[in-house]
Amino acid sequence: MRRVLSVSLLLVAPLVLSGCLRETRPEGDTLPSLARALFDTLEAEGALASAYVVDAQTGEPLFTHREHVRLLPASTLKVVSTASVLSALGADFRFQTPVALEGTLDGGLFLGDIVVDPTGDPSLGSWRFPETALACEQVADALQARGIRQWRGQVRVRGAKEAEFPFGPGWAWDDAAYAYSAAPTAFVFRENVVDVALSRPAGADCAQPPTLQVTPAFATLTAVVGVDTNAERPSLACVRQRGGPGVRCLWRSTADTCPRSAAVRLSVDDPEQLFSACVEAALLARGIPRLPVTLEAPTPRQPSVPAPLVTLVSPPLSELVKVTNKESLNLYAERLGLRFARELTGTESYGALRTALSEELTRRGIPSRDLRPVDGSGLSRYNLATARGLVRVIFTSLREAYATALLDSLPVAGQDGTLAARPVTADTAGHIRAKTGTLSGQRCFVGVVDRPGDTRHPRVVFALMLGNMDDGTALPANEAFDRFAAGLVTLPLR
Repeated sequence: MRRVLSVSLLLVAPLVLSGCLRETRPEGDTLPSLARALFDTLEAEGALASAYVVDAQTGEPLFTHREHVRLLPASTLKVVSTASVLSALGADFRFQTPVALEGTLDGGLFLGDIVVDPTGDPSLGSWRFPETALACEQVADALQARGIRQWRGQVRVRGAKEAEFPFGPGWAWDDAAYAYSAAPTAFVFRENVVDVALSRPAGADCAQPPTLQVTPAFATLTAVVGVDTNAERPSLACVRQRGGPGVRCLWRSTADTCPRSAAVRLSVDDPEQLFSACVEAALLARGIPRLPVTLEAPTPRQPSVPAPLVTLVSPPLSELVKVTNKESLNLYAERLGLRFARELTGTESYGALRTALSEELTRRGIPSRDLRPVDGSGLSRYNLATARGLVRVIFTSLREAYATALLDSLPVAGQDGTLAARPVTADTAGHIRAKTGTLSGQRCFVGVVDRPGDTRHPRVVFALMLGNMDDGTALPANEAFDRFAAGLVTLPLR
């Protein structure tokens, strides 16, 4: 029989916190009583709840519920990878990507290549930051400043990996076509994604192939779009083509509806090609064309030697971590994790990442039974974590120099990031910071809650992990989080 929560447990009422007189609350209303009602409701339907709350200053456990149970952490694992890289490199670290010329300059003609040495910067060419969005323009301006009016050669990325699909272990193939699962290649450009828009003119037959537009205009994407006019509901789904580049999409519509437009952001196979096309377009806009390789050119008077052209600099690590956690960007988390692995082991690989994270967790006193990370983003279905382990990552981070950078990266309920749409009250607004995590059947939350006026426990660190969830659960995961987090702000902890 499905349990029904009483009204007194559904509403978090004003109360008396230690050290602060507030309005009267229902008798017996405490965090443990609220949590028991929530978790009993979930577990009566076959879901599994795990929670752990500690004092942020002392680490004293204040509430526990199955805190030792291991579940999929999903994107809450980003807290582990971002805290680790902040610890190793510091909040002020910046990626620096050098670009050089390899060739000779004959008058205003450059004969040779524009060569990039990749450093793993996930933000290179990204639209999110002013200093990264104009990467191609920076390269073109530097060539123009050298007096170059024409060039013949190519844009090359030195040491680009041979693997076509360098995805993380345990990633789902169904995810591979989409932007949130873009491959964390050693060279990243424009977050390794392009925007695809599908459209049909008014009155067009839904059974006919739609018009496809790719943004940016210089991008190339191998995409095959089919249509299904007898679906249960309209949708657009894409998968990466096996055994070859590009994607295959299916635009579904119902028998009585014909959508006119749809959009999706897809991952690209070759970020080097995307960057090359971007640089060539920027040069052409400045009147510097690339000559065909078949066109005869004068014999160089000097030997070809590398010459530094420009260094593309990322925002500080604190800003990269902020967008990683607030927007839950998988590519950023993977690249930051792999950069952390290189710092500790000298190698960028998922094997090295597992080794480096294991050493980091040991340094923090977190046993492997509480955290077993295999990637940086949480996309892998091989990751395992306990609520206790996730809490310990944040608790130990609060004692390190980068604590503010990590805290500032967590979404704030009702304000920004993945918690922007969560409801808050006058009592809870601005006091709940948490990283969310979502995989099929799994919902996780880990973060920090401030308790205004509670002199004994003014700040707590918490984790709430929900497993075996489905769309039919009487108490949705977000609602359970909202009530639990509000209780952490306003209710007595005992």
